[in-house]
Amino acid sequence: MRMMFLIRGLMSSGKSTLGGGLFFLGEEPRNFEADSYFYVDVDGSTMEKKYKFDPAKLADAHRDCQMRVERAMETSDRNVVVSNTFSQRWEMEPYISMAKKFGWKLMVIDLFDAGCDDDTLFERNAHDVPIKSFARMREHYEHAWSGGDPNPPWERESKE
Repeated sequence: MRMMFLIRGLMSSGKSTLGGGLFFLGEEPRNFEADSYFYVDVDGSTMEKKYKFDPAKLADAHRDCQMRVERAMETSDRNVVVSNTFSQRWEMEPYISMAKKFGWKLMVIDLFDAGCDDDTLFERNAHDVPIKSFARMREHYEHAWSGGDPNPPWERESKE
């Protein structure tokens, strides 16, 4: 049985590092991240890439990641690792649905802050994330994700 691993946690908590180090009986899984969308060729060279984040393209990055994961699940016989912040259940829901659709076992690995305070995470981050973003994400992080709302906030019914 194939497995999908979702690695979640604050920015700079070590998600990519852990995802890149997971091996199963000598098999390297397929690794995916929404961040990959923001690596662009430098001077037209595919040999060198630079990270260029554009918040206006964040939804596109997540759609691209989901499409790549689903394609890999349809065509590959390797396990899949997806490393994204996944701060709330609704962000994981497309992947949870894919695992069910393909009959794959799902494992969620939660690093949260990896025992680091915001200053340490800020120092470790390679993407120029402002320090206030760490505190904001920490505040909204859904620790009990399995009981969280699977619907995106804009699709939830108003409780007024």
